[in-house]
Amino acid sequence: MKNTKARTQRLEDHPDRLKWNARYLAPKRLAPRGFCPLYNRAEILGYPEGPVLELACGLSDQALALATDGRDVLAVDISNVALDRLRTEAAKRGIGSRLTCLEADLVSWRPPAGRKFALVICVMYWEEAALDYAWPVVADGGLIAWQGFTLDHLRYRPAQNPDWCFKEGEPASRLPADRFTVLHEEDVDEGHRVIRRMVARRNRS
Repeated sequence: MKNTKARTQRLEDHPDRLKWNARYLAPKRLAPRGFCPLYNRAEILGYPEGPVLELACGLSDQALALATDGRDVLAVDISNVALDRLRTEAAKRGIGSRLTCLEADLVSWRPPAGRKFALVICVMYWEEAALDYAWPVVADGGLIAWQGFTLDHLRYRPAQNPDWCFKEGEPASRLPADRFTVLHEEDVDEGHRVIRRMVARRNRS
């Protein structure tokens, strides 16, 4: 089992880590979050052979499924509780060698130098800095896929921090137009939240 951790005293006390650990310890969070339609869209569009990077993975069914399919997956999250459970489940399924779990603050973390990914995906997490370091590590012909709240979501949750929501045109507008082609973009009002899904392909050199 690959087991890479980026633990420091500062990370141990990080408020996001404490918040998400508490949530994942709640009974309703014991099970994986379920398969996200964003992954289905990426699969339909297709992407080359190669590793996958999932940011803010949590208890990711997707990471487990991709590792089961033979992909090497780097799963990054700030919650050690979620990652420990993900490792345990991967070991039970006999796919631990395919899954590398990394505990890190996604605002300050950076991907491994020189490594490229066939798919970079992030579900329900948004920081401009994360996208800005994510797109350069997408391999030629690979996909970047992102899902998060739009500002329209504030109708349902006015108290939510608007910085956690996509502004108009994001995340696609932050991708260099000469390097990426947006293949799919949709806003979905689910009656309790408003989310945007985007998938773009890196143009081949």
